[in-house]
Amino acid sequence: MTKKELSELLHGLEIPVNEGITSAESLNEYPRIVYWPYYEQDEVASGESYQNIVTYQISFYARTPQHEKYKELRKRLRGLGLHPAFQHEYVEKDPVFAKTWHTFFALDIVEEIDGVS
Repeated sequence: MTKKELSELLHGLEIPVNEGITSAESLNEYPRIVYWPYYEQDEVASGESYQNIVTYQISFYARTPQHEKYKELRKRLRGLGLHPAFQHEYVEKDPVFAKTWHTFFALDIVEEIDGVS
């Protein structure tokens, strides 16, 4: 999967999606998704060029567990042959995320690196 495909997948759910941090506009909107890269590794591709394998965390925030948009996301991932492990936590006391269900998972994304040898 490429970063563009990941972005299209997440935005296709028609809920707020932010890369990196939650925007001020979507801070109190639920459900919402925030995703960011947290691990990168070069990989030789086709002998001479490299590609960058980037692991992204995708965080899904909702006021209810097993939200319909979460179920839709899982169905779309399965349709692409992707079966990540999902983790869930209930955030009870937090100034921003109080009484929120946080579901998160990781996906490896291929990012091409031009000019690296």
